[in-house]
Amino acid sequence: MGDLPPIDLATQRDKKVDLSVEVGDAAVWANATRSRMAHSLSLVPTERLADGFRIGNMIPTVIDDDLEAARARNRATLKGYVALPNYRNYWIDAGYADEMHAAKAALDAKDDAALTAAMSDTWLDDCTLSGPAGRVRDGIEAWFDAGVSDPIIVPSSTSGGQAKAVEELFDAYA
Repeated sequence: MGDLPPIDLATQRDKKVDLSVEVGDAAVWANATRSRMAHSLSLVPTERLADGFRIGNMIPTVIDDDLEAARARNRATLKGYVALPNYRNYWIDAGYADEMHAAKAALDAKDDAALTAAMSDTWLDDCTLSGPAGRVRDGIEAWFDAGVSDPIIVPSSTSGGQAKAVEELFDAYA
């Protein structure tokens, strides 16, 4: 038998970060907010980071010169997550209580327009990357600066499917 593979644990809120530190080799968020990352990383002992403990985050990303079209695509992607209480609770902890309470009310009323309206640009820009290639590249750098060693870009496109989104991402770095 060889060495065991690394254990990367999905995480979100504080107790899951603690569990990741206790038994894992990495903590991986999905749709985390950059503004909350400093708090989350304060739970990871510096000696664990020095030993190679990895920090990941899956970041919905749309590259399009039309910022509003890119944001609209990311809003559509995140509607399913906003419907989940665990994600809403995370985003409430991250400082987006007004947005998440409005989203819950919209979900209860089955009001799609109100749900979309509840997903503010400020919140969206804190947990996704949208817009022209330069803005997205700057956003990826901001995630590195926030302490995310392994950003996981999850591309979507306003003009095609997954293959088109991946092509747009590669073009952004060509």
